[in-house]
Amino acid sequence: MADCHNVFWEEEGCAHTDCLYWEGFPRILWDTLRIFHYPDPPRYKGRQFSEDGVQKSRVTMTIPQHPTLAWPPIEIEVVGYRLVDAFEIATLKAITTFCEHHPDEVAAYPIGLFPAVSAGNAEWLFRTTHFGHLVGDVAEETIQSVIRYMNAQSHYQILQQRHMDQVIDLAQTFQRGLSLSDTQIQGLNEAVAGRHHAIAQFELQVLEHSAEIVQRNTVIAFLQE
Repeated sequence: MADCHNVFWEEEGCAHTDCLYWEGFPRILWDTLRIFHYPDPPRYKGRQFSEDGVQKSRVTMTIPQHPTLAWPPIEIEVVGYRLVDAFEIATLKAITTFCEHHPDEVAAYPIGLFPAVSAGNAEWLFRTTHFGHLVGDVAEETIQSVIRYMNAQSHYQILQQRHMDQVIDLAQTFQRGLSLSDTQIQGLNEAVAGRHHAIAQFELQVLEHSAEIVQRNTVIAFLQE
């Protein structure tokens, strides 16, 4: 993560940040909130942890209560692989949720074209069908916004691919460990089987020796008579 001086770390290991130190979905969200006169950017809280040997990151973020309008806060919580992609996931979910909560307000701005969670969302279909006002006086702003969305999406996909590669490496390492364990178990099973065979042979020898001893004792007893 770039410019880590913008991240505050608690002693417990939680990271606090506004995620505005790289071009991505958090900046797009904040620019949108500023249009509607939010005074401060959302704050993000993230924590890395391990579950069943797999590293994960839990991120929570909140779009606060609007200072003048009756817009309630929006709270988002997600789990990702690394903090940086979990921040992006949380923001992407926050943008779509904000647009769903305020469809009439976002329709007047390029952010209204941002994809909805559901491709069949009626409000989103209406906004993307009737967007003539966005190619008039604000055409340049609309194009710039679309370019930003595409860049943010590309950055997010690169992060996903990078982390997917890491997950694949972990899976391969785990599989190699399982294969090694299977080989070791097979070797131990063969060793145990060999020992069982040796023990069986030893028991057979003991029985043969016992039979010889009984036979000799019988001969000795006969001679003594």
